[in-house]
Amino acid sequence: MKTVLGITGTTSVGKSATAVELAKLLNTAVISADSMQIYRGMNVGTAKITPSEMKGVAHYMLDIAEPCDEFSSFLYSRQAAEIIDSMTTTPIVVGGTGFYFDSLVYPPEFGEGDPARRKELLEIYEREGIEPLRQILSELDGDAYAQIDNFNYKRVIRAIEIAEKGESVTRGSNRQNPRYNLILYVLQRDREGLYAKIDERVDKMVQNGLVEEVRGLIDKYGYCKTSAFEAIGYKEIIEYLKGNCTLEQAVCQIKTNTRRYAKRQISYYKRMNAAEYIDADGKTPLQIANYIYEKVQKLL
Repeated sequence: MKTVLGITGTTSVGKSATAVELAKLLNTAVISADSMQIYRGMNVGTAKITPSEMKGVAHYMLDIAEPCDEFSSFLYSRQAAEIIDSMTTTPIVVGGTGFYFDSLVYPPEFGEGDPARRKELLEIYEREGIEPLRQILSELDGDAYAQIDNFNYKRVIRAIEIAEKGESVTRGSNRQNPRYNLILYVLQRDREGLYAKIDERVDKMVQNGLVEEVRGLIDKYGYCKTSAFEAIGYKEIIEYLKGNCTLEQAVCQIKTNTRRYAKRQISYYKRMNAAEYIDADGKTPLQIANYIYEKVQKLL
C-alpha cells in the first residue's frame, strides 16, 4: 500500500507554506485537497498559493474546474488518485477539506442518487434556500450534519440522498479497506490567535482585489448556482455587488462565516483516524516541516 503524507488544519494555519518546505526536503510534489482552489479564477478569495510561494515545487489539483461547473468528491478522489499512483515519490496532500482526504483514502462507494429526488431537493434550495435542506439532513443523519460543510447545498443534497437510502456519508463499508496509508498531520493554533489570523487574512484579501475578482467572475460566468459561487468570501461579496449590503457588512460577514467554518473543520478533524496534532503557534513553516521530516524518515 502506497504511503501518502497529509497536512491539514483550519484556514489561516500555514498548511501550504509548510507543505512546500516539506516537499523540498523530500524532493516530492504537493497535491491540493481544497474544494475551492480547484476552480480557475478563484485565487484571492481562496488564498490560493502563488507560483512564487510554490518555490519550484510542483502542485496538482489546482485550477482544474470552471466555477460554473460542479466538482464532486468522487471526481476529486479519482483524479488525485491517478496522480498519486503515477508518482515515484511520496506525495504530500495538503488542504483544509477533510472530506477530500476521506474520499481519497476511502474511495466513495455510494451510487448515484435518484435524479427525480435530486431535482426536488434542488427546487427546494432554489425556492427556499439552504435552511430547509439543512433541517432535512439534521433529522435524517445527525453525524453527517455535524461533519460536512452543511452550508454547501451540494454536499447537503448528496448527504440527504445517501441518508434516504439508509446509509451515511460519514460511514462506509470500505473504511476498513483504505486505498493508501495516510500519515496525517493537523496544524492547529490557539483559538484567539486563529481568529486574529482569519481577520487579518480577510482584510488582506479585500486589499488584494477580492471585490474585483468576484466582479470578474460574474462578468465571465454570470450568477451561477454552483458551489463555487456559494463559497465563503464570494457569496458575501456577491451580496454587496447586488446592493444588498455595504462592503463593510460583507467583510464582517466573511470573517464571521470563516470562523464558523473553522469550527466545523476542527470538529471534522477530530473524527479523522490516526492524526497527529502539531501546535503551529510560534513556529515557522520550515520548523514544522523539519519536525515532520524527522518523524516520517523512519516510515518511508
